[in-house]
Amino acid sequence: MNNQCVVYVTDVEYSFPTILSALQARKFASPATDVCVLMSEHLDNFDELRSLLATSGVDLIDATEALQDSLGKLDGSHFQGRISVSTMAKLVLCEILPANYTQIIYLDGDTQIVSDLGGLENALVPEGRFFAARDYTAIHDFLDTGKNSHYFNAGVLKFHRNGWIGQEALELFARNPEACEGKHDQGALNYVCGSSLILVSNRWNFPKQFLHLVNMSALSIVHYMAHPKPWHGTFFPWTDRESQVYVDLRKAHPIYNSLYRGITFDRKALYKYRSMRARIKHAIEANGPNPRVQSLLVGDYAV
Repeated sequence: MNNQCVVYVTDVEYSFPTILSALQARKFASPATDVCVLMSEHLDNFDELRSLLATSGVDLIDATEALQDSLGKLDGSHFQGRISVSTMAKLVLCEILPANYTQIIYLDGDTQIVSDLGGLENALVPEGRFFAARDYTAIHDFLDTGKNSHYFNAGVLKFHRNGWIGQEALELFARNPEACEGKHDQGALNYVCGSSLILVSNRWNFPKQFLHLVNMSALSIVHYMAHPKPWHGTFFPWTDRESQVYVDLRKAHPIYNSLYRGITFDRKALYKYRSMRARIKHAIEANGPNPRVQSLLVGDYAV
């Protein structure tokens, strides 16, 4: 049995992009690393989808009851329909995943795996520690002011199941959600992390907002946080190539296409307008890769 997994947690709404990322992870990960997608909601065609994903080496797991047991109480009080169970699930993964997984790589569903995961897989996390990369806000501040913040993004994590701080973060969120500053799971994890954080290169969690400032070949995982999303079209700063993979997945099987959730014409038109303005501005400024952004990808990192 493998002791390492790449794991996603998704509701029905986010299942389509999550599956795309999981299939990419399976392509770029070692056979010694399992790839699992946990469903936080009931899916009508679950058995059919599980069989389909199994042919590609991805395990689909119904975690509805297990997550309800762990998070149901908070779901009825603190979440109030605004925060999805799947978002908070990373905090309780050690209660959900089989005990053989000691090295756990958690990924948000709005990520794309664009190159080999070997470096991240081979870097083992000690007990009581975890890997994470700087958040978009920390990078923005660094570019603006030079301030070097270690505020991390919780969309890509690697942790040892022994000593994972998820439960501590969950208890903080339940007791004092204001301390999380509106960032829910991410705010709670940053608040309680202390010396357990091991900062890693942003090549393992690169925010889409800076794609125009970096060579894509230097990245392994791109995180399409915030709107718009690449499965809804091509919007600056990404290209048709990053959107086409979702089009191809929809064509690959009717069940994948049935999981796709689109956006309204008005919203797409707004995104296109904003994208066109940003692309023109970037072309006029003729900026290439930004050395300060590139510097976040190399340095004295664990990986």
